[in-house]
Amino acid sequence: MSITSGCSVQNRPIRNRRMKAGEVYVEEIELSQTDRQLLLYDIFFRSQQVEYEDITSRLPIGKKMVQRDIKTLTDAGLIRIKYSKKYKAYIHDLEHPPSFNENAKGRYRIHLMKLQRIATLMKELCMDTRSYYDVDGDAYFSCKTCYYELFPEANERMRQRDFKQLNNIGYTITYNNYERRYKMWEGSYLREDFGVFLKDGKLMRDMGFELY
Repeated sequence: MSITSGCSVQNRPIRNRRMKAGEVYVEEIELSQTDRQLLLYDIFFRSQQVEYEDITSRLPIGKKMVQRDIKTLTDAGLIRIKYSKKYKAYIHDLEHPPSFNENAKGRYRIHLMKLQRIATLMKELCMDTRSYYDVDGDAYFSCKTCYYELFPEANERMRQRDFKQLNNIGYTITYNNYERRYKMWEGSYLREDFGVFLKDGKLMRDMGFELY
């Protein structure tokens, strides 16, 4: 069995840009706060040290927003970083491992738990890539099967939202009706470009820009 894993939703307005003659059609979405924070997590998760320019080259956001998002990711138990004057970069605080902020309440706690869940999928979601319907039928280890192994108490609506969230940040999951099989991203490296840009003061991403 060959396993593909990602070591590498919400409803929001989708904006379609009219392309000029000769250009390729591109679908754009406005990134949510959750999308932005997950992309920032992707940078820290895949890097030993991160300079501010490493962030802004992928996410065109200001320092204050970066600091707020770092705090949120820290509260979610996803990262524990500190700024190193020696390296002039953020580095992981190996002496203090990440831990979830158990004092978080209400909607903020729900948001932190969602970040934690999607980050787990980014790291651990996997599937059998060498299964064919004419051989195995529906009995194969899909990314949907893996999802419910990771989160056995989740329902189908949550699973659909989470897969959509992953697609929004470039962790592509699709279902091929002809092959009757799921397809998901492959890759475990930090991409140089997230396909994210500012438009009319809003953070956007080209949906045709697959990260993995």
